[in-house]
Amino acid sequence: MSALGLETLTSCFQGLIPSMFFTCAADGTPNAAYLSHVDYVDASHVALSFQFFNKSRRNVAENPHALVRVIDPDTQQGWALRLRYVRSETEGEIFDRMALRIEAIASYCGLKGIFKLRAADIYEVRSVTKVPEEPGLPVVSDRRREQNGVFTMQALQNMAVRVNRAHGLEHLLDEILAGLEDIFGFTHSMILLPGERPGTLITIATRGYVEKGVGAEARFGEGITGMVAEARKPIRIAGLMRGMLYAYAARFRAEEAGWGPPQHRIPMPGLVNPASQLGVPLLVRGELVGVLCIESEIPYRFHEEDKVSVEVLGSFLAIAIQNAVMHEAAEGSSEPRSAAAGSLPAAMSAPPVRRREVSFHQADECVLVDGEYLIRGLPAKILRKLLLAHVTEGRTEFTNRELRLDKSLQLPEYKDNLETRLLLLRRRLDEKCPDIRLVPAGRGRFRLELRAPFGLVERP
Repeated sequence: MSALGLETLTSCFQGLIPSMFFTCAADGTPNAAYLSHVDYVDASHVALSFQFFNKSRRNVAENPHALVRVIDPDTQQGWALRLRYVRSETEGEIFDRMALRIEAIASYCGLKGIFKLRAADIYEVRSVTKVPEEPGLPVVSDRRREQNGVFTMQALQNMAVRVNRAHGLEHLLDEILAGLEDIFGFTHSMILLPGERPGTLITIATRGYVEKGVGAEARFGEGITGMVAEARKPIRIAGLMRGMLYAYAARFRAEEAGWGPPQHRIPMPGLVNPASQLGVPLLVRGELVGVLCIESEIPYRFHEEDKVSVEVLGSFLAIAIQNAVMHEAAEGSSEPRSAAAGSLPAAMSAPPVRRREVSFHQADECVLVDGEYLIRGLPAKILRKLLLAHVTEGRTEFTNRELRLDKSLQLPEYKDNLETRLLLLRRRLDEKCPDIRLVPAGRGRFRLELRAPFGLVERP
């Protein structure tokens, strides 16, 4: 098999199974080392990650010939690639792609900025041969293609129809994730939008997870979602052993300054042991609208064509999300229409259940319900305002416009994202405290529905 057939081994270059790198010094002394990643460059070149392998580097400087052994994760067939060193790159597309993947994995265990790619070493592939001691397994059918959805023009058209039929931001986000599952077979996914604080993302919609995690925050550079937001580039990871890294990641996130105690954080949703992850930035004219993350327990679930297709799809979804946010903001800023005559809050006919204590903690600007953390920031301040107005004035009807004009909420003058924060608050209440609901009641209006008595407590 010649090097011109290198593109047929793309499954070997996903990092599912570690590769062995063999070099030899000028005096004939051999050396073997494990490689975290071998990257496909073109039909006759690969790139090897240079991180800590000083002995291998010295050998290559003396003798530019080397051998790398890769294994096909689908068939277990081993392949020996005989290489000749060409050059090292410390910048550019190849280096950035490899560095981004390494940084994304490193960020899970708190090694971001430490476990760094020093260079992408480019090698010419002189020959490719099968490894006889790793003959591989017979392949009866292409199991990967049976498990994967196919990005056809019809599938993309079906997705576009679902998106175009969505009414409002909330329905749109749900339709996007439902379409990814129904049309393309991606069962676990989430969408994060920019948070209140600079350099943060907030989970606004999820699908397929036991714990929905709506309201969970991620900082730029943290995990795959944060790395995608920071680099504004897609990241595809195959063979991610999150089970080994999860404990490090949890400790790292909890101990970092500025995130508050664990009870005041919403855990990020996710599979316990994902084998594949794909994150795509949602960009409109260079502006980050959000991040779409998909994951799977199947190794090598996301192929190169999947990454490219989801990236193209993400451009369309970003425009749809931005338009929905702008449309709702425009409606919420105008004078609302009158509510329909005779409409009554559902809470009037709902029997009281048990008294709920809602406490607003001023220092952290967060709300706890019966001692359990609910939400923080602007959504917390909005909930406090609504409940206080109900206690003092008996109000149940509110408008987006009055919230936007309320100086006590300290909304930014530009892109306040009020509608997104209201959606986040509504979903958190539905998930954690269904006795308190915010129900849309017409253009720019919503209704506070109380299905249980509550006490509002102010705490320092």
